[in-house]
Amino acid sequence: MLAVSCGGKWTTPDRGAEMAAGAGGSAVTGQGGDAGSAAATACTAGEARCNASGRRETCTSDGGWSVSDFVCARSVAVDDDVGSYCVTKADGSYRCWGDDPGGALPAERYQRVQLTRQGLIGLTEDGRLLAAGTLLPDGLPPAASFRATNMWGYKGVCPLFVDGSFAVLLDRTPNVPDDGTGPTMVRQVEGSFKQAFCVFEGLGAGVRPDGSLWQLFRNETIPGEFTEVAFSLRIFCALTTAGGVECFAPEYACGNTGITACAGPEYPEFSGGPYRSVTATDGAVCAIDAEGALACRRYDGADMPMPIDAGRFTFIEGGHDVLCGVRTDGSGACFRHDIRYLSETGPFVPVEPALDPGW
Repeated sequence: MLAVSCGGKWTTPDRGAEMAAGAGGSAVTGQGGDAGSAAATACTAGEARCNASGRRETCTSDGGWSVSDFVCARSVAVDDDVGSYCVTKADGSYRCWGDDPGGALPAERYQRVQLTRQGLIGLTEDGRLLAAGTLLPDGLPPAASFRATNMWGYKGVCPLFVDGSFAVLLDRTPNVPDDGTGPTMVRQVEGSFKQAFCVFEGLGAGVRPDGSLWQLFRNETIPGEFTEVAFSLRIFCALTTAGGVECFAPEYACGNTGITACAGPEYPEFSGGPYRSVTATDGAVCAIDAEGALACRRYDGADMPMPIDAGRFTFIEGGHDVLCGVRTDGSGACFRHDIRYLSETGPFVPVEPALDPGW
């Protein structure tokens, strides 16, 4: 069963013994091998990484690897409009903290837990969507992934199903109180996708099986060879199959004031690479390079400094003015930047209070 801890943090019970027994078999997005093979790999004393079983291992003074009981994080989710965050770990447990951690999900093993304005939603390891504080539509097919970032809006819960279809859930019926008890709508997106994502008020984007990009507004398609989309209120970027990052003008939210203007006419450029992942906030785009370091640019192309001890990452997710990620040692970290006008964005600073690093 689930329990609430002090400080308003919802958490799943300790599953260390279950992980030690090898239950679930879930892979963690990290570096390292199994404990048996890791000892033969040269390393620097004090270096930490996640092995294939989702456990943190640390390099000892004699150059070997020592496996700990710490279970590495798998992903981080953010609802920065209310200042709340969730970490999902390699053993399927999760923990949420902040101003409104969203209640408790049923006791399951989760591959991702996501904060939404409608309540906490989790994707189980066998592809079911479960919710706390809201009602999901009946009869949903198995989901392959689930990504959403809420920026002031009440729509935009977006699963990608295993058959390649993509839907926007919990699109509120007009004039119905938004209390989680009223009817909801499902807006199905035509065609097939291999990656999909949505942001505030139901705006969505995705990658088609042929590598082209699609964005919901005006149902626009951009040809190319892409693997991942990064999408925020005023920018639309994507990762190419070669590891490059390309940014485009979104066809929405373009006004004549500094706060609502689109990113153009200039967009951030990412030299070097190859990059492994990309995400966006309202003001900056960040990518993980081949070594796990973060490269962040403002919309106008200027560098966005990260804290000097930010570390190296395997997963990142942007919100309105927050960037969260999973480091290569399995810990989670979140950073916030100031945003008034595009020319005044940044720099990133650590979010406080931080998640307990020992969890």
